[in-house]
Amino acid sequence: MSDCETDYEMPDDSWIEEIEKEEKSYNSFYREINDTIKIYYTYIDSENKIYHIKKDSIELKEGVLNKEKLIFILKKHRNFNNKRHKLISVLQYNVDLAPQELSLYLKKEDNFNFLTIKSSLNDMKWDDTINLFKDLNSLHILFYEAPKSRNKETKKIFINTHRKLKRKSTRKKT
Repeated sequence: MSDCETDYEMPDDSWIEEIEKEEKSYNSFYREINDTIKIYYTYIDSENKIYHIKKDSIELKEGVLNKEKLIFILKKHRNFNNKRHKLISVLQYNVDLAPQELSLYLKKEDNFNFLTIKSSLNDMKWDDTINLFKDLNSLHILFYEAPKSRNKETKKIFINTHRKLKRKSTRKKT
């Protein structure tokens, strides 16, 4: 060997492997995109009592449930037990804590609200969630039993515009 040539030693990468092993235990505390959510359909009868709850799971595309799919779901599940139901409310539950906020949440959980009431049917986005809490993200749909209509026929009302108006008149006697 000449003076310029030296044996090249591979650097010691064991410290990187140590860090990766240590990081694996913290993977559940990193935020990730929501790929699935649970949907709860709650059916309320005419006496304001919950009489059935259905649970379903749905795939999200990049954390979004699009409007068309939401409307399809609502129409598909509005009939239950041979009864038609009206939509009362759509509630979105999204635990979107940042990992830095976790200790604050454990101390004062009342300062956080993850439930939002949707006033219109649009695309719904679930923000990235800590992997540990992904199973909590959900959509709650409340249906109310539609009242039965008593008259199935509509009564026709005729408006007579050609009717002569009767006028009171007094005649003079001559």
